[in-house]
Amino acid sequence: MLISILIFLLVLLIFFSAFLSASETALFSLSHFTLKSYKSSEDSNKKIIARLLSNPRELLVTLMMLNVLANIMVQNVVSSLFDDLASWFLKVGIPLALTLVFGEVIPKSLALSNNDWISNKVAKPIAFIEIFLGPVRSWLTSLTNYISRFLFFFLKKEKKISAKELEHILKTSKARGILHSDETELASGYLELQEAYVKEVMRPREEILYFNINESVDSLINLMVEQECSRVPVCNKDLDNIEGIISVRRLFFYKDTIKSPDDLKKICKKPLFIPESTNAFFTLRKLREKGENLAIVVDEYGSISGLVTQEDLIESIVGEIVDLRDKKQRYTRSGTDVIIASGKMELSEFEDIFQVELTNPQNVVTIGGWLTEQLEDIPKTGTKYVTNDFLFYVLAADPNKVRRIYIRKIKPVKKKGNNG
Repeated sequence: MLISILIFLLVLLIFFSAFLSASETALFSLSHFTLKSYKSSEDSNKKIIARLLSNPRELLVTLMMLNVLANIMVQNVVSSLFDDLASWFLKVGIPLALTLVFGEVIPKSLALSNNDWISNKVAKPIAFIEIFLGPVRSWLTSLTNYISRFLFFFLKKEKKISAKELEHILKTSKARGILHSDETELASGYLELQEAYVKEVMRPREEILYFNINESVDSLINLMVEQECSRVPVCNKDLDNIEGIISVRRLFFYKDTIKSPDDLKKICKKPLFIPESTNAFFTLRKLREKGENLAIVVDEYGSISGLVTQEDLIESIVGEIVDLRDKKQRYTRSGTDVIIASGKMELSEFEDIFQVELTNPQNVVTIGGWLTEQLEDIPKTGTKYVTNDFLFYVLAADPNKVRRIYIRKIKPVKKKGNNG
């Protein structure tokens, strides 16, 4: 009779151990997105699961405490089934095999492949057990926390997820339909900005539009109106001698008081200088904190290497921002024979500027498209193309389009309609 009771108790304890192991694996293997949906669910089991996992440490302590207790009792019951003459192997090996196979491996394997179904089935029993053992669990949790802090066991910093791992998560989420394409691109752009240097997103020195402080104020006004820019660096002859940044607002507010270069210099705002090795995301944050729209980028020798704006940095995350000024501002002049053109600049506009007529058998619309047609491939950054009259140098390009081009007239060209 006693043996029958012990065998029944042994089976019951192994089943209880299996129940606890399966519950632990099923609950803790639920994904973050599943838990998020459970929180807003009307189903009572799902709400209980969300509540249990809101404090995972206490839940884990409860399950492990009971599981260890069940395994110890299995050991004691098996020992009681054998007399004192039984070998050590029988008293230790049998309970170890029973708990390992039937109490751990099998239930955890089943729970891992059916975590959602099992979690919903065990939610209410586990919630009841947790409430029932609340005082014991709280005492045990406090004790383990104290010992852990004392031994510096849990003071190691968590390993940060790398950008590559996050990128992989984004691609997986997109493939599974969790994130849309636009959401994935936005998040990827944000990650790229955190890894990029300001040198990679700045406008190079050749593209910077600036004003010579020795010229007249009317020239400055005409420059701002023609190029539709809100801020312009003011320099003394060249870019390496920046005096400050002038905004449209300050210019028109103080224009009647400007009688000399010194007067203009007084109303210019002190430029913000950023090393080209600065992190791009840090630069965006610094610009926003200081209320600045742009920063001057310098190299390791202190020379001007480029200019970066908040718009440039944001566009590296969300893609190109198109506004009314973008539609008009397709190029900037740099002398009489040089322009910095957008790849979207219309070919007809280019022809009007230089009074030329380019060969265009394919009837392409933009200068970027024309250059691609001439090269029979989308040019990369740094590509040069020379005709009899012009030098084209690609300043920036994406895999699918030309963004900015340096164009210089290298010799006098024929006028439109000039037969001589």
